[in-house]
Amino acid sequence: MKRLIYMPLVVAVLSWPMFGQVSLDLKIPEKTTTTTQSETRVHQILLLAGQELVTKNNQKVSAKATTGTRAKGGDITRKMEVAKWNGKWEFPGGIKMDFDSAVPARKAPIPQLEPILEMLRTMLKHPTAQVFDKDNNIKAVNLPEGALDGLPAEFKDMVTAKALVRELENQYAFIPDKAVSKGDTWVRDQKLPLGAGQILNLRVDYKYEGTVKRGGRELDRISGKITRAAYEQEGKAPGPLQVKDADLKPAKSVVDLLFDREVGHFTSSKFLIQVKGDMTFDINGMELAGKLDLTMENNTVVSAPKKK
Repeated sequence: MKRLIYMPLVVAVLSWPMFGQVSLDLKIPEKTTTTTQSETRVHQILLLAGQELVTKNNQKVSAKATTGTRAKGGDITRKMEVAKWNGKWEFPGGIKMDFDSAVPARKAPIPQLEPILEMLRTMLKHPTAQVFDKDNNIKAVNLPEGALDGLPAEFKDMVTAKALVRELENQYAFIPDKAVSKGDTWVRDQKLPLGAGQILNLRVDYKYEGTVKRGGRELDRISGKITRAAYEQEGKAPGPLQVKDADLKPAKSVVDLLFDREVGHFTSSKFLIQVKGDMTFDINGMELAGKLDLTMENNTVVSAPKKK
């Protein structure tokens, strides 16, 4: 008799919805536009053969996204085009370089750096088409035919359709697979491209922090911490200097995102990682020991979707 009494109680408890849980679902609304303002800063110190080589990079990009209507099968395409791009670089030896999308034809200070600017000109001239399926999963990123013709291989690899899909997947990797409550955590393994086939493999531990008020709207806040970093080289690096071994660890990290559940996209993100460690290089058969201190930071703000 006791079992007959307890069984309905267990069923009732298991079927009751979990209090305070929220689902953070990506949405791609039809016939809308959004604008994105993004700033990226990179500061690299490489100690090699007793010499300190410092490189700095600061990029400010404004972009516009326009979605069409869903196809019969449910796919929807979002067109991404760069509206404005300003870049500044500092290289070892006192070499400085600027890029301004208002005068994109301006040449690099030395011919060896011209491919970097040519890659930016290519991205400026050729909008990409991001394709999402009926469930708003990333399906593809398409480039105009011939858009990458003329770019050196090491730069072409950074803006191929495959590379752009990976970049887009990184943008949405923070979204949890299931409904979450305040304090819930989840883990993602993410690949951060560094250029010329170099990749940082990161483990990011995310945490749902609950809701906050911003501009009269209730937003979901997600924090994160990078707990592992590993260097990887895909293929042979250009030039004679090759990485033979690397032992890098995250020294500092900040991950802070705000997600608008109503419209289904993040409104702002802050990302910072500093990695330090030993590296061993090979140059024409000679082994060189080095140390790396690399800091990368990105701050992005996305507007609310507006109907076209």
